[in-house]
Amino acid sequence: MLLRTTRQLVQLKPQQTQLIPTLVSSFRLYSTKIDNTPPPSFGTFRETPSILGTRDPPVVDKNSWLQRKKQKLQDFTDYEKAFAAHAAERRHLVEEATKSYFADVHEMRKHGGKMYYASNKLTKPDKAGYMPDFEVANVNRQKIHTTELLLGHVTLMSFVYAKYGEPHVNSFVNPFLAKFNNTDGVQLVELNVQENVLKQLVLKAFIPSIRKNLPEDRKDNYMFLFKDITKTRKMLDMTNQYIGYVFLVDEDCKIRWTAHGDATDEEVANMLAMTDYLNKKRTNTIDKLEDKK
Repeated sequence: MLLRTTRQLVQLKPQQTQLIPTLVSSFRLYSTKIDNTPPPSFGTFRETPSILGTRDPPVVDKNSWLQRKKQKLQDFTDYEKAFAAHAAERRHLVEEATKSYFADVHEMRKHGGKMYYASNKLTKPDKAGYMPDFEVANVNRQKIHTTELLLGHVTLMSFVYAKYGEPHVNSFVNPFLAKFNNTDGVQLVELNVQENVLKQLVLKAFIPSIRKNLPEDRKDNYMFLFKDITKTRKMLDMTNQYIGYVFLVDEDCKIRWTAHGDATDEEVANMLAMTDYLNKKRTNTIDKLEDKK
């Protein structure tokens, strides 16, 4: 076939041979995909989560360990509740068993710590979910419930699970404190989460050192959470433990906005504007209630 084609080219007239370069270049143009756009720096992004948190308002549980165990035994007598809890636990165990130990590391290599850009809009109050309650300890080892801290304030709440996530959180926290550090009704709540039992012991031993190195304006609301919150993390879309996460929570404990990874200029600007808007709305609500009295 190739020999026959060569003979045909040889027999072509001079006027016909002038068309060969044009035909070859046209063939190359339409057979090769030309893409001048630069590759994404963090891989393929997914959609921004719209609704996070729980449907029901958080309840502060101040019962002792023994009281909680008694309540758990009573729940076993309720067949429907026990069956639903067993099914949820079974799904959780299957997911954990099929997940690779290095899954979070591989995911970090894939997207570089940024899975999506934060939304430029607040979630509407009627659609927003509630931030769950966490029993935490402050730098003075006093037990505190986060719901009691969040109620009545506009809060930027951060979660750090590993050292790698601290720069992510600081990229949001630093500009937030620069603008709202002394603003009435606006606060920062930071959670240092450790789920591993052995690492919990190490972290507890370093609490005095952490308290000493913390800036004064961050000591009051810097908390430690020594508990496995894997199920709650999924509810809040905190799927990777090497990433730092922040949530903008209103005075009713509703999650209105979330971001993660290294902050972009647009995300920081949106966060500051949204915080200012929520605080003004909170102040106006208080003024209206006082006028009615």
